[in-house]
Amino acid sequence: MNLFAGSGLLLAPILVLAMTLAMTLALVSPTGPALAADRNEAFSSRGLGIITCQRYLEEKAGNTESYPFFRSWLNGYLSAYNQFQPETFDISSGAPIEQLIAAVEQICEADPQRPFWAAASRLTRLLYDRRLTIKPELVDLTAGENTVTVTKAQVRRVQQALKDRGYQVGVVDGLYGGNTRRALEAFQQSEALPVTGLPDTATMAKLLQ
Repeated sequence: MNLFAGSGLLLAPILVLAMTLAMTLALVSPTGPALAADRNEAFSSRGLGIITCQRYLEEKAGNTESYPFFRSWLNGYLSAYNQFQPETFDISSGAPIEQLIAAVEQICEADPQRPFWAAASRLTRLLYDRRLTIKPELVDLTAGENTVTVTKAQVRRVQQALKDRGYQVGVVDGLYGGNTRRALEAFQQSEALPVTGLPDTATMAKLLQ
């Protein structure tokens, strides 16, 4: 089912609209009321955020044309959270969108009647204590002809995840060395992923799920 069928609008403008609406949604702090609500703590939520979790889960199960727009909406919501929440550079700590949308799906399955925005808000509260509070140092990792740009914190998470799965990475220090590269290659081969030896998006999504 296409949520935008018959709207007379092109999908690209709809995506821009969804992202814009996400940026203006009220954001819920970990311990208090909505930051952008009125004096009575009420606010208007528009766009995909007002759709129930049940409807979202149905769109996902049917792999409809509309399903990818929920991922974009969530990205916009989290970007807005990062912008307006004090002492927050990245609420997700660089987690891949695949991991984040999977977490939202679990929240939705627990309470299908809640609106999608409320599931996204719940996700921010779960992530809050592990958020990045300042802009991290970025590092370029190169193996052969391939290069990825990540943070040292992401490398540490990858190393720890590999270690938890039984791969030999040595010290979990956020440094990309031979042990980490070989462990990544072994993991990628076991998961039928392109063997780059690098923590690329597809590898992190699979490893950190």
